[in-house]
Amino acid sequence: MEIEQAPIDVIIPVVTDELQSFMEKKLTVVPGEPFKARPVTIFRLPSWFHQTDKELCEPKIVSLGPFHHGKESLRAMEEHKWSTLRDFLERNKNVGFEVYLREMRLLEAQARECYSETVNLASDHFVMMLLLDGCFILEFFFKLEVGQCSDPVLFAEWVESGIESDLCLLENQIPFFVIHKLFAIIKGRCGENCEGLCPLLKLSYVMKPLFLVSVFHFKPPEILCSEVHHLLHLYYSGVLPDIQPEREQRDLVTGKSFLQGLKFFPWPTIFSESNRPVYQSAKSSDDESIIGEQINVPCVTELHEAGVKFKRKIKPRDMFDISFRNGILEMPHLMLFDNKNFLWNMAAFEQSQPAITEKILSSYLALMDSLINTEKDVAILVRSGIIENYLQNDEEAANFFNQFGKIFGLDYSDHYFHGLFKDVKRYSESTWHKYRARLMHDYFSNPWSAISVVAASILLILTFLQTYYSVTK
Repeated sequence: MEIEQAPIDVIIPVVTDELQSFMEKKLTVVPGEPFKARPVTIFRLPSWFHQTDKELCEPKIVSLGPFHHGKESLRAMEEHKWSTLRDFLERNKNVGFEVYLREMRLLEAQARECYSETVNLASDHFVMMLLLDGCFILEFFFKLEVGQCSDPVLFAEWVESGIESDLCLLENQIPFFVIHKLFAIIKGRCGENCEGLCPLLKLSYVMKPLFLVSVFHFKPPEILCSEVHHLLHLYYSGVLPDIQPEREQRDLVTGKSFLQGLKFFPWPTIFSESNRPVYQSAKSSDDESIIGEQINVPCVTELHEAGVKFKRKIKPRDMFDISFRNGILEMPHLMLFDNKNFLWNMAAFEQSQPAITEKILSSYLALMDSLINTEKDVAILVRSGIIENYLQNDEEAANFFNQFGKIFGLDYSDHYFHGLFKDVKRYSESTWHKYRARLMHDYFSNPWSAISVVAASILLILTFLQTYYSVTK
């Protein structure tokens, strides 16, 4: 007779009411909607960016937006924001203060979604931050436009340049629609849509960061104000090649449109080999086998030893108008100043946007990082007239670009300058070009060596002829 065993109790952990309430409450405050992408445009950079050089990420004079809000080191300018707010309100006395607050409250939810992480500021505090920061930016632009330097706090030389630098940091942005709304109110056009070039965009161009002016051929882009994310995005758009995005020749190579999902970024166009390309694209090569191949280029010194010549392009269309033909690498003129934070943050913004497929700026940095390893590489480019170095020395100029390669990632098998990389590497690895370059370097580097080689060659030929006639007699 079998004895039935009592069933073993299965212990199931019970979720406490407190834990359930806590987690459900957290779910209710998660920004955005299920299965719907948030319009994130302002990112906090990863910790290793800050560890590499926090001065390229963090503001020195003024905080804008929530990421660096309330820092003790920026308290002086935080106090001065109230003075700029007062000056801003005085520009249109017909508008009551309550109008500005009301409009900022209406934009609060939309503005919060633009940040990559939850902003832990109470509603009133967040709205006050938007109003103070937006008015500060506009008032700085207004005074800069007319050269009004009566505000010593804003326009002391070290402060003005510091503010311009801080306005171009990715972590130090507020949504452009906030600035646009304040601008529309102060100009008495609240609620109107812009037609053509937005006056605010024109005002924003009054600040042309030194890096944009000197290094890149900066040109204000034709872009709708509603499509601008923030100030850094606006300046980034002015750096890119000015090509109409409706040309979709890339379909010839990839079989699909690379403009899908892009509404405002200008992009390079694919041209046939018979035409002079306006912008050399990575996909312009007829050899489709290069796609997926990992390719890099030797540094300038190695290329020079392999016979490659470097030449300054006389009339480049932009900073990306780089070409390689018949062993000559032509590049636009490049002025180097101690202001790499503009370039650094524009590249960081570019890499934060999945819709930007070819990463033109990142590709340019990868090219320069590959070409320049040491001060010897910089010296060759300086002698060629390509680089005009205003840094302390050539070693610092080399470090200028080497730092970008350590931070920004790039798919070297598929990027904007991939075709150029392939052609340069193929040329430099040619045995004939190596021997020819060595011959020119060893025997034709100065006139006396050349004369000696020519004399020896003539003597050898005469000796051969003399021997030949002696034998044939």
